[in-house]
Amino acid sequence: MKKQVGVMVPLFSLKGDFGIGDLDSLYRLVDTLDHTGIGIIQLLPMNALMGSETSPYSSISGFALHPLYISLRRLRYVQEMPKALEPTTRVNYEGAYSVKYQAFREAYAHFTKHATPTEKQRFSQFVRNQKSWLKDYSLFHALAEHHHKAWWDWPTEHQNPKSASKWGEENAHLVEYIAFLQWVLFEQWQDLKSYASEKGIRFMGDLPLYVSKNSADYWSRPEIFKKGVRAGVPPDLYAKEGQDWGNPIYDWDVMKKNKYSWWKERMIWLKEYFDLMRIDHVRGLYSYWEIPDGKKPIDVKDWTPGPKKAIIDALKSTGIEIIGEDLGDIPPDVEKWMEDIDIAGYRVFLFGWGPYKSEKYRFSEKFPVQSLACTSTHDSESYMEFLESLSEEQVYELGTYLGIKAGTDFTIEDLRIGSLKKLLQSPSRFVIIPLQDITGEAIRINLPGSVGEANWSAVLAMGPREQAQIQVFAKMVSECLTP
Repeated sequence: MKKQVGVMVPLFSLKGDFGIGDLDSLYRLVDTLDHTGIGIIQLLPMNALMGSETSPYSSISGFALHPLYISLRRLRYVQEMPKALEPTTRVNYEGAYSVKYQAFREAYAHFTKHATPTEKQRFSQFVRNQKSWLKDYSLFHALAEHHHKAWWDWPTEHQNPKSASKWGEENAHLVEYIAFLQWVLFEQWQDLKSYASEKGIRFMGDLPLYVSKNSADYWSRPEIFKKGVRAGVPPDLYAKEGQDWGNPIYDWDVMKKNKYSWWKERMIWLKEYFDLMRIDHVRGLYSYWEIPDGKKPIDVKDWTPGPKKAIIDALKSTGIEIIGEDLGDIPPDVEKWMEDIDIAGYRVFLFGWGPYKSEKYRFSEKFPVQSLACTSTHDSESYMEFLESLSEEQVYELGTYLGIKAGTDFTIEDLRIGSLKKLLQSPSRFVIIPLQDITGEAIRINLPGSVGEANWSAVLAMGPREQAQIQVFAKMVSECLTP
């Protein structure tokens, strides 16, 4: 199999003119990667969020994407382009919401009055084509903005789609506005995807295993979820007490009866945006950590069996290539299952060195072909942070492995460059490096188990120095992949 090289970046972390990275930022990144040999842009989940939520894994929908990613410069019917916001080192969510949503409301108002017949027909066709999820989502989102609280605290008549339909009819313009934003993002992305494809670049999406309890999916389809339990993980590298995610858990018996139609529908929709799909916490499809109400993650004694191969076969039937994030507590039976279902798992290089020293990730020349090799992840420290934290003994241990001659003076930068080369030379068919590890920035995206402004808010610089580092990496890609 031909090796495929990519860059991983949260879209919100790219520099944007209006407080957050958006589709304009992705166009610039595509241009930067043109003719570099880097053929994949891996993104974190882009699903819609509500209120002050910033975690891309806490969406209000398994289908809808976040309107903040809409390009204002490519949005029709905006009468006057807003003034760009001042650049910051953290995502300016408040400013982005303020500026962008004012422009969105203006664009929708002008669309309803001045759209051409062709545009109206395209919008109507989109609404019809995506009715299975878009109708309930639009009503749910409109109600959520009306009530400003979780759906179980809404008036009783609004706590399911059927009884809330009267409110939706009375506020049809609010509901249609939500659908309008999804259509705009869809149309803009189709143009971006074609543009990237012409330059040989594909997009990898990220499919969160679970949805939020406060989501359109749970509100509109409660029958596909278990009651009285929630999802999490046991103690691991990231959290000594385990993690309580709070997400509802699927009723796999119900889903099996309808041939996992909700999952296939979700994947088919995301194919409109992405060429490959990473499934977050894929081991949760083999077995999952089911936390009963009133209990903590550490109180649970064992994993609960999941649908295993059956759900993977259903997802593969949609025709999209799948990669499984299989980090954390992965016992031999799950590793064997990953081999049996024949999807690439993760090999994170930093987990093999320093204080981690996991044999599974230590020697890149032993990585399986069917794997994705990377320096770090969005949930770990960046590779530069990792290197800077190493003891002198650990530095020389890694340096020796990378082929740096003993007794010579070398820098942390030499270790970073040597590590990138090692991964490019590994058997792994995917080598996808976080953008900050390519540019050599000590920036962390998320610290699992913590809540704070530092999570999901980093802005990654793309100035002349960073552009130069990307070209250095591109040269490595060319040298390592040329026969």
